[in-house]
Amino acid sequence: MLRVIRSADYPTRPWKNGGGTTCDIVIEPPGASLEEFDWRVSLAQVDRDGPFSRFDNVDRTLVLLSGAMTLHEPQRRTELARGEPVSFAGERDITATVSGGSTLDLNVMTRRGRVRHGVSKVLLNTRHQLTIARRTTRILFVLDGALIIDGDRIDPHDTAVVSAQDALVVAPDDRAVVLLIDIVDIRPNVC
Repeated sequence: MLRVIRSADYPTRPWKNGGGTTCDIVIEPPGASLEEFDWRVSLAQVDRDGPFSRFDNVDRTLVLLSGAMTLHEPQRRTELARGEPVSFAGERDITATVSGGSTLDLNVMTRRGRVRHGVSKVLLNTRHQLTIARRTTRILFVLDGALIIDGDRIDPHDTAVVSAQDALVVAPDDRAVVLLIDIVDIRPNVC
């Protein structure tokens, strides 16, 4: 199944800690609350310094899309680089500082023990045949350029969700930068 989600259609909800808003790109199961999801991909705009929402038993990956952000923990400090994934446990005590205005970031969250994920930044400059493994959902989030996936054009900050099928991916301008997200269901007895 191929599902294309346009950035203009991402629904918005308050952050778990009430400090801002987030746009859900896709959440499983559909309509799940922030306490019940198996996995979630979202965008967040951060306008001021403050703590991250706590998500116990959730693995997270954050990708800075614009602006400048630093993550602070008791024993470490991490300067985020645009487009580069940073992974951490959702229960860690993290605060963020922003400099030079607001930031936009992509978040991937998976419930530990049910689902796992991987996020990588890739450059696509030719035709690619995506083969989706069993129990895997592959998500393509376009950072720069455009993609055509099985005939549907995907522009910057649009998302394609591919599961249970193969798909042909073409970079029409011979160059697209994409976040490739694999979500793998690891629960036993799941077909």
